Amino acid sequence: MATSLLVSPTASANPSTPSTSPSPGVSSPLASATSNGESDDISSASAEIIELKQSKSSGFTTITVRITNTTDEDMHDHWFSNPTYIYREPVFSGVTLLDENQNVRHNPVMDEQDYCSCSGYSPRSPYAPFVRPGESVDYWAMYYIPENTKSVDVKIPGFDPIEDVPVG
Repeated sequence: MATSLLVSPTASANPSTPSTSPSPGVSSPLASATSNGESDDISSASAEIIELKQSKSSGFTTITVRITNTTDEDMHDHWFSNPTYIYREPVFSGVTLLDENQNVRHNPVMDEQDYCSCSGYSPRSPYAPFVRPGESVDYWAMYYIPENTKSVDVKIPGFDPIEDVPVG
């Protein structure tokens, strides 16, 4: 199986299911942010980094992000897509990890069929393409980052960067 790694220089789990309670074994989020108004579609929401965990035997790293919709309309997962790379199913591919020490932005891994290794590929059931009003959904994405990376900044479309999130 071939795997494409999407890494770009910078200038400066389980499939998703609706959730209203913390993930099992998680006492509190690592970090959080509220929507910043840059996107009309993501006008009122919160994002919590539930987990950012790296494999002990490789550089593969998985993030779990809980999106909570505080509007009275559905939020679609494609609003979190990647504007730089063209994934076959772009949903939730826009969450990137920035390593300030290496000056590198890490994009989600793309498989040999150009699918994002993240929530959003509909055959990965169960899957929630919408965050309904007043609900939360946990989404995930996979990256390949150097094993010595201690922390990253997380950029989610529609939110200010969440800085210095520890890699576990």
